[in-house]
Amino acid sequence: MKNKNKFSILSSLIAVMFILSMFSGIAAAQTPKEQYEKATEQYQKTKEKYEDTRQKFENAKKEFEKANKQFREGKDNKSKEELILKTRDYLGKAIDHTVSQLNILKSRVDNSENKGVLPFDASKNIDAHIAQLEQLRTKVQQANTTQEFKDSYQELKDLYSNIRLETRYYYEIVLNKRIDNFITKADNVSAKIDSEIQKLKSQGKDTTKLEEMAASFNNLVKEAKDSQQKTSDLFASHSGFSSDGMVTDNKAAEAFVKQADNSQKETVKKLKEASKKLLDFVKDWRKESGGKVVVRGTGTLIANGSGRAVIEGNVTVTLSGINGTLKVSSNADVVTDGTGTKEVLGNGDIKYQGFGSATIKGDKIRVEISGNDITLTATGTGSAVMSGKGTYRTEKDFSASGEWKKED
Repeated sequence: MKNKNKFSILSSLIAVMFILSMFSGIAAAQTPKEQYEKATEQYQKTKEKYEDTRQKFENAKKEFEKANKQFREGKDNKSKEELILKTRDYLGKAIDHTVSQLNILKSRVDNSENKGVLPFDASKNIDAHIAQLEQLRTKVQQANTTQEFKDSYQELKDLYSNIRLETRYYYEIVLNKRIDNFITKADNVSAKIDSEIQKLKSQGKDTTKLEEMAASFNNLVKEAKDSQQKTSDLFASHSGFSSDGMVTDNKAAEAFVKQADNSQKETVKKLKEASKKLLDFVKDWRKESGGKVVVRGTGTLIANGSGRAVIEGNVTVTLSGINGTLKVSSNADVVTDGTGTKEVLGNGDIKYQGFGSATIKGDKIRVEISGNDITLTATGTGSAVMSGKGTYRTEKDFSASGEWKKED
């Protein structure tokens, strides 16, 4: 559960970094849709099997405890035979449940997102443990004496302890990789932050507060790096585990995963603090460099400003701009004043530069305009995202949110 919580925290941090798309080089490659859906379906089936075996194990445990109580009270042959049956079933259901846990672990390590991260063949280790459990199942089925059942129970307990430690070890290695990737992306963000500050400086704007925020962000990232380096040094020794990821010393392995867990918690904490600082930076950066407004619905949008606007939907758009660049989807009807250049892009979109004014219409079209002193009117159903500085107003059923100034 501890590892699951850390994965959840780190995933939320990565989401924060992703949505701040003003910073380059931070979007991770996505799993192909078909592969993702197949993996999700398989994992769901494995999870359902896990829940089924867990419930059966809990029921068998209750029946065993009931039979054990009856035997202690009666100590006759009938209660003894009943206890043997319930003990055999209890251990068998425990083995089933442990196998289902291993299958879930295998589905995770074989997931395309994690494949190749572990420096050893974890699937091979899992298969080896499943084989051990099946051998133990045979012993349980053949057991008849108290000692034989005790021996089987102890063997299952020891095996489960190793499986638990190896599971934690595997997850910590995967989390280490994700943290490393996140820190690399944070470095890219730091470079972009510096670039944006320099742009504002060149415009004569006071960037003192932004520089302080950037320094705070960079310091937290550095602290996270230092913490992560300690974790990396720790994993270089992997005390209690062999090079192929198997437990060699249970006590040493227990101490190792506990130390690694604490170290990773500290790193994730620093990254979380850094992400909060980044959000604060972006909020103030937008105030200095211009905001963004999002408009959706049906009606008419009228806007004036400098920056960039993207309009999508079933719309008719008229616009003009100084030194403007216009990109439209290939399915749009476009009429310009005839000046400037026209270029067909690799994806089929059309790019216009140096034009004075244009009218674009169509269904499910996309229009992107960037430049200074943009004036546009869009009528129809769809959405518009405007980044920069300016004013806007809407008519009819458009809803809007953002930082541009709304006209009275």
